Amino acid sequence: MLQNEIHRQVRQKTELDTNIGKFLNNRYLIRDLIGKGGMGRVYLAEDVAKGGMAVAVKILSMNLANQQLSQRFAREIFIGAQLGRKSTHIVRVLSYGVTEDKIPYYVMEYLQGKNLKQILKNETLKIPNILEICHQICLGLQCAHQGVSIKGEIFPVIHRDIKPENIFIIEDDSKDRIVKILDFGIAKFLTEGTGITLAESFIGSLPYCSPEHMEGRKLLDVRSDIYSLGVLMFEMLTGKHPFQIKSNSFSDWYQAHRFEMPPMFENIAPQISIPKELKNLVMACLAKEVSDRPQDISQILVVLEQLQRKYNNLISDKQKNIQNQELLHLVPVTSLSEKICLQKSWPKNQPIAPICFSDLLPTPQGSVPTFWAMLAKKEIAKFIDNNNYTEFIFQKNLYPMILWITVLSDAQFQLTRWLSCFLDLKDIKGQKLVQNLVNTGYYHLLFFALEDPTLCVNVITLTLSAFQRQQLLDWLDYSQKVNTISSLNESKTILKTEYEKIKSDILQKLVNKQKQTRFNIKYWLLNLYGHILSLFPRSSLIEEGRTRKVGKTKRKLVRDSSLH
Repeated sequence: MLQNEIHRQVRQKTELDTNIGKFLNNRYLIRDLIGKGGMGRVYLAEDVAKGGMAVAVKILSMNLANQQLSQRFAREIFIGAQLGRKSTHIVRVLSYGVTEDKIPYYVMEYLQGKNLKQILKNETLKIPNILEICHQICLGLQCAHQGVSIKGEIFPVIHRDIKPENIFIIEDDSKDRIVKILDFGIAKFLTEGTGITLAESFIGSLPYCSPEHMEGRKLLDVRSDIYSLGVLMFEMLTGKHPFQIKSNSFSDWYQAHRFEMPPMFENIAPQISIPKELKNLVMACLAKEVSDRPQDISQILVVLEQLQRKYNNLISDKQKNIQNQELLHLVPVTSLSEKICLQKSWPKNQPIAPICFSDLLPTPQGSVPTFWAMLAKKEIAKFIDNNNYTEFIFQKNLYPMILWITVLSDAQFQLTRWLSCFLDLKDIKGQKLVQNLVNTGYYHLLFFALEDPTLCVNVITLTLSAFQRQQLLDWLDYSQKVNTISSLNESKTILKTEYEKIKSDILQKLVNKQKQTRFNIKYWLLNLYGHILSLFPRSSLIEEGRTRKVGKTKRKLVRDSSLH
């Protein structure tokens, strides 16, 4: 049965709820109402098949009167369940069904904490906390936008209802905040060429809807979620919604989202010191035209992670009570391990040939995953500071093994080298390598020249996306639970075949990565340009004219970036 502490958390009800006491699917006993909204009600329930484990059951405010609605509901719950397995920042969907009255419901993990609306109502969040919450929201959205597999095809998923009530925050035993996105059950995945249409009815919360969402456009894309995220970030930073309207009508909200420019942060919350990069990011997310917004979540993550590193460095400096006020040269932690790499020699048990292999590098800060490669000296020079991409291939129901791929290219994509090695997940070394890739989020690529292989001639550091780290963690966990009858060599053969099939896709990802890098450089230059201008105070008339010019420059940069 549920713990007494859970019972104490359930508030007293003043209305009669006929769902309380129901026994759904002979498994889920509805205990009490814990929340309600336009889409339905959420109840605390016991899963009797799991010894009374606490779960959350959402019963929707609709009736599955026909087969088409039933199929659509099942499809959307299937999507939500896939997303919950892929990302720790999306609530897990455990099961679904239909009541005797044809009312659909689905079962989720039971979370103890508060939603973002409750938190913002009672406390003012500091900038580092806001960055961490937004970062985790973005990781969840990125996972959804990268898509789910439906009958062998990948379809991106948009949420369509990002708002404070759908952002749930819990604290783990170490007091770290864990963010979960709720209600992907109403999400609609993009359906170009699939024959599956979006719902005719309007779904979403007016204060957080994008202009194109309110206009009823059928093919919303990920930039609609990015607009809603912009509203959310503005509210987190200032404590106020960017648009103040006279009534809560659809027309008033549409006028605000489509035509009204969001106010300057200085006018809404002059007492709060907000980094300029964060202001620019929020305003870019709130752009009226989709082409003027960041084109995907990864572009937002770049800015957030840069700001997080900046704040972490500041906090670290304060904790050490550094007294001198002189400018400090902050050395990235990777530079220390890179120096150790440059002192490494090519192993005597490896042939002098164009080969590669993986290894763990012991450092004073802990073990770091590395990838060692021997190439011609001229080739190495062309690959330094140019294009690279990392890919991992894994297949279930085989001997658990990962094919780790690093592809290198020169600036013009005329010279490409494919480096690959296998990681055996049944072997302790392979397990440690994968776990370190997950923990560090990066690895060093050590270059050795064929002409003089004595010492490492160069080293570069490659980073993994949050999605890749989550993938590796899931595969490692899966490998500990499964028993397969296939052999190690069979698994290698199948993974190599799959590798050859997706080479063209990997090359396309490499090209896309270069385009994104160009966007990030332009974004950085824009911020630098604005900072330089701020150093030269002029009259208010000149200042106003300059602001218009900077605004035009920013819009042009964002438009240009979408063309590359």
